[in-house]
Amino acid sequence: MKRISILTALLFCSVLSQAQQWVSTQFTFETKVRQYKTYHQSAGQQNMKVVLMLHGLGGTMNDVDLTNWKAIADTANLLLVSPQALDYSIPLAGSLGPTWNSGIVLTNTPLGDITLNPTVNDVGFLNALIDTIQQHYAIDASRIFVTGFSNGGFMTQRLACESPQKFRAAASHSGTKALPLATCSNAKTLPIAHFHGTTDATVSWNGAFTSGGLTAQAGISVDSLVRYWQLRNNTLMVDSATIGSSANAQYITHYTYKTAAGSDKVELFKIHNGTHTWYNYNTTNNSFDLANETWKFFNKQGASPVSLNEGLTAYRNIKLFPNPATENIHIEVEGKDHTRYMITDLTGRIIKEQTFRRDISISALPKGVFILKIFDKNGLNAVSKFVKQ
Repeated sequence: MKRISILTALLFCSVLSQAQQWVSTQFTFETKVRQYKTYHQSAGQQNMKVVLMLHGLGGTMNDVDLTNWKAIADTANLLLVSPQALDYSIPLAGSLGPTWNSGIVLTNTPLGDITLNPTVNDVGFLNALIDTIQQHYAIDASRIFVTGFSNGGFMTQRLACESPQKFRAAASHSGTKALPLATCSNAKTLPIAHFHGTTDATVSWNGAFTSGGLTAQAGISVDSLVRYWQLRNNTLMVDSATIGSSANAQYITHYTYKTAAGSDKVELFKIHNGTHTWYNYNTTNNSFDLANETWKFFNKQGASPVSLNEGLTAYRNIKLFPNPATENIHIEVEGKDHTRYMITDLTGRIIKEQTFRRDISISALPKGVFILKIFDKNGLNAVSKFVKQ
């Protein structure tokens, strides 16, 4: 039974009339006060998609600030929700900090078998959190996604097993599926992506957890995880591609597993030489960004067709053709005082910026979704999304 505090309602009433930045709030669930924070670009947004972001062991709800999710939310009509786990202490060992009850049991340690935060009902809390979000924001309930890092990745897998009806898709990072959750009792399946570094020394490719000289098996291996979801989703591997450059310290081999009907249901992002780190453009020499790759996976799983310009209605619209395009796009936009144009990816990273012209070559861009911004002497004037095929 969940109990939503009066404080929550008062906080929502006071902030929804304003343009929002991050807003921190809380509610009481099963006698425990639970904290979370939310972000969306501006007040009055409708039909927002939702990304639930789960932090790692010992982390906090503010860890999302180390990612590029906020930049994506600014152009993709997203509501970001970042909750915080409750602290957990191991007798004789001390505090682990905020820890999700993701089903992990560390076996055969010097302290015996250790179950992480076993008395906390985090599956129930996160389900209640989604219900709370639905009550207070104008969201698209068919497009709620969950992702998490490390312990949050394990928690993502537990939600995919036990509460798949709440989500459209899930993506785990650097954390597999806890050993006790070897099979999922819920019959519903989800599209799943998993990201993992080949040299992760905290949660290894084989699912072993190492910290402070302690090593114990925490979850199944990455290979077993992918095979499990491949069988559940009835998929075959049909493609692999490289993201980034193999000349860099880290790069990704991206494996795609499709159903017979051609849907991308399972994806593996193998980060070569990757450690237990959330990678973004700043740490990969602009080679790849895990938030961006996660969002591209989620965005394939839309329940209905999405307008290319969804979430960009605050600016004058641009007519682009052809769109999608492969070589060139032509621009039609009102006004005569345009000074320059800028092309960014969905995280806001600038790909190209030049003096304004009505015909633009995009042949050098990789395949994907991009944002075209037109500036005049007063600043940003018009915005549109386009697809490079």
